[in-house]
Amino acid sequence: MQYLRWKGFFMRFQVPCLLSLMLCLSVCQAQLKAPKSPRIVFWSQTPAANWNREVYLMNPDGSQRVNITNHRAEDLYPVWSPTGEQILFTSDRVRVPDLYLMDADGANIRRVFVKVEERQYPTWAPDGKQIAYQRRDLDEWFIYTATIDGKNEEQVASGRYPTWSPDGSEIAFVTGGLGHNRIWLLNLQTQKQKLLLPEDAIPWMRWPAWSPTGDKIAFCWLNHFGFVGFFGRQTIYIVNRDGTGLKQIVDEAGPRTDSPVWSPSGDALLYDQLDGNNHGQIFKITLGRGPPEQLTHIESWSRAGDWFDPAYALPVAPQPHLLTTTWGEVKRQ
Repeated sequence: MQYLRWKGFFMRFQVPCLLSLMLCLSVCQAQLKAPKSPRIVFWSQTPAANWNREVYLMNPDGSQRVNITNHRAEDLYPVWSPTGEQILFTSDRVRVPDLYLMDADGANIRRVFVKVEERQYPTWAPDGKQIAYQRRDLDEWFIYTATIDGKNEEQVASGRYPTWSPDGSEIAFVTGGLGHNRIWLLNLQTQKQKLLLPEDAIPWMRWPAWSPTGDKIAFCWLNHFGFVGFFGRQTIYIVNRDGTGLKQIVDEAGPRTDSPVWSPSGDALLYDQLDGNNHGQIFKITLGRGPPEQLTHIESWSRAGDWFDPAYALPVAPQPHLLTTTWGEVKRQ
């Protein structure tokens, strides 16, 4: 009888401890997958890869460039998951561009959706459980959301280039064709849309990107038309979320700029621009401090995808029911 009592005691003690140990091991293993230092993920096409588009990693100063995909398909538009464990990207591995996931080191590549559709330009929700992207339906582009397991796919707007706000409440996106592009904000709860800039602003806007704190948006804009070389004057601007405080960040004097990407600390931007040899390179500009810095110096066309820094990331294995309301607040702190 005494033996049975002691056995019951140890069983009650062992099971919780075992579960705790398993949870700890799971979390620790997950933490090992995320970069331990700041890393930029980008895509580039180079002669070394037969001008095929591949995904790369590098440090924020442009050093330690590593190719993490090696496939005859076109791999591009990579973005980090909120915890840095995974990278979401576009690839035409089954002839149609669709969305794929891989681990932070390029391992374990798999398709997100069972049914292949033309899906591009992915963006993560701050809870890490959902994504948004553009999908082509009958020769038109629409913004969709879905869970990261490829289920619960839903069309939410007509447009392109979606980017999810850090608090999870809105998606910024672009409507219209070349020369008629406008940026809109979609409230995911009310489904209402509103223009970022006034309706009389010149409609040549692309590539919106939320600041880490969610109070500003960077974007590409050609805000006036000229008679000669006007397209090359497209450059980077920042505006408050309510459309006020418009500020030009990069000088118009150089070739046109594209694809702004915020640093996790919110004090710098990446963008791509042609160099003197007509090669697309990635540049970094620290806001309010000095001229831009060229990060890539290769014969290529390179475009920044996303910037991850573990110092500004939520812990691995976060609480999903808290993430959409605390992500922006945590980053502000």
